[in-house]
Amino acid sequence: MAKTTKPKSKGKTKKGKRKPKVVLSEQQKEQIHQSREIRRLMLNMGFQRGPNIDGTHFVYEGRTSELDDIFYYENVVLLMEYTLIKNVSSHLINKKIIYDKIKSDAGGFLKFLMTEPKFKPFAEAFQGDVLANYSLKQLQVRVLYASKYQIPTEHKSLVDNITYFDYPIVKYFESIARVIKRTAKYEFFDYLEIPFDKIGNNIKGTAVGSADDFSGHILPEEHSSFKDGYKIVSFYIDAASLLKRSFVLRKEGWRNTENVGLYQRMFVATKMRSLRKYLHDEKRVFINNIIVTIPVDKVKLFDDDNRELVIDNNGVIKNSEETKVQPTIIKIENVSSIIGIIDGQHRAYAYYEGDDIYEAAIAKLRGIQNLLVTGILYPKNELEDKRLKFEAKLFLEINANQAGAATGLKQEIEFYLVPFSTTSISKYVINQLNLSGPLGTMFEQYSYERDKIKTGSIISFGLRPLLKLDGKDSVFKIWSNPAKDELKKKDADNFALLQEYKQFSVAEIRNILIAFKDNISREKWLMNRSDPNAILNVTTINGMINCLRILIEKGKNGDVTYYKAKLTGIDSFDFKKYKSSQYRQMGLDIYNSYFK
Repeated sequence: MAKTTKPKSKGKTKKGKRKPKVVLSEQQKEQIHQSREIRRLMLNMGFQRGPNIDGTHFVYEGRTSELDDIFYYENVVLLMEYTLIKNVSSHLINKKIIYDKIKSDAGGFLKFLMTEPKFKPFAEAFQGDVLANYSLKQLQVRVLYASKYQIPTEHKSLVDNITYFDYPIVKYFESIARVIKRTAKYEFFDYLEIPFDKIGNNIKGTAVGSADDFSGHILPEEHSSFKDGYKIVSFYIDAASLLKRSFVLRKEGWRNTENVGLYQRMFVATKMRSLRKYLHDEKRVFINNIIVTIPVDKVKLFDDDNRELVIDNNGVIKNSEETKVQPTIIKIENVSSIIGIIDGQHRAYAYYEGDDIYEAAIAKLRGIQNLLVTGILYPKNELEDKRLKFEAKLFLEINANQAGAATGLKQEIEFYLVPFSTTSISKYVINQLNLSGPLGTMFEQYSYERDKIKTGSIISFGLRPLLKLDGKDSVFKIWSNPAKDELKKKDADNFALLQEYKQFSVAEIRNILIAFKDNISREKWLMNRSDPNAILNVTTINGMINCLRILIEKGKNGDVTYYKAKLTGIDSFDFKKYKSSQYRQMGLDIYNSYFK
């Protein structure tokens, strides 16, 4: 990031004259906001910031470069790059050389920084805070590339040896860490793909063993009414052990947004404060339990005689014929992000490691095994899509009659519960179009985004009619898979076939969009509402999609080369004359002008 001139306070010079006020450009203000946002986030998660880094240039192995920040927590070291460049491909390629050098020998690079005179303040702090406890080989170093603007997938593929700290991910962790402070670091380490056993004292082998024991009970399928193979276990666990292993599938998070199950809301700060006040004042646990899921391969169950209960791939306990509730010792691995909280995230995370007036009292409660948890163990052979669908349905059942879950949230869950619907397929397709291609990064995906193309009308009036599982003008018609009619069944569950259709649909739509873009001038292929030349909006995109529907109906669809040749001259087409309800008419006029 370019160095930003900091505003100076009003004061007098030696001659008594008042210093002129520094006026910052809009870009400089944005740069300051970006860096402050991330620094505040890292501080909330418990990281320390290395002093005197801020854009200082250096020459390392013949390569001149700079870093914007260095943050560290125990043995985790993050080298941060901030950028406000909208088209980052050239910037990334230029940075790739230094990133390659760092990745090949991260310890050697940090050793270099420690010996450079200009980094002396950093060297002194880093020596005392990190190297006094860990060797260079024990450090977990990551390069984070923080862009304020979305980076298309094809640009990210140019440099694949760094972690892209995309702005939506920054905003997600910012909202989480603002509430639960240092406890957010566990999910952040999972995002960075740093294993639990590589962090802090764990890497020295001095932490607690590879698994912890918790006492509880097993509830057989006969008592739970769940499908065969779904084991229910109830046990007591301390908050510290639960939180370091937990994750929540929240909307607008960083996990795979294509999957079912990203349904839970962000933390409600006021609710969390009231829960912490309760813990502080009452000094006792909440009376209701927390509902979670746990991978069966991350736990071991033992009976009263300390005999391990062997669970096969179908979820059947092979060496026990018990059909009643039986006591058990559940041994859970020390691995981050393995316990998925379905219900009770606020009650669990109220024990977070914070800095408020309640922290001293809650810290004492955090290590006491007094949280009652009901865990669902899936069979090993259960598909992930089915697991997530089950979780979303269970969440909806629990919250159906409660005020806690908003109507919009419940509707979102119900929407995801029907993954074979045309609407769900359309949402997948628009997400993929937003990741890469001619419309990459142009669609609104997050609640805080502004000046992007809203997707509701595109899904309703463009994609849903195009992607329906019948009809003469649907992509489904030209899909040649002989098993495709399976998707029409009421109880369809062939997720592999569904994924194939979704990917085929993305490719077909992207083909015609590529041809449109290649035939339209750059000053028009924009979504800027204030620019009279810009044509990209809901109406235009739906018009293009409707043109593809007509082409399929007439048997005139093709590949990129075919579309590109046919659309020669489309730059002069009057897109501006069509109103929001005239998608079909625009599509028909494009067809008549360039394909008929």
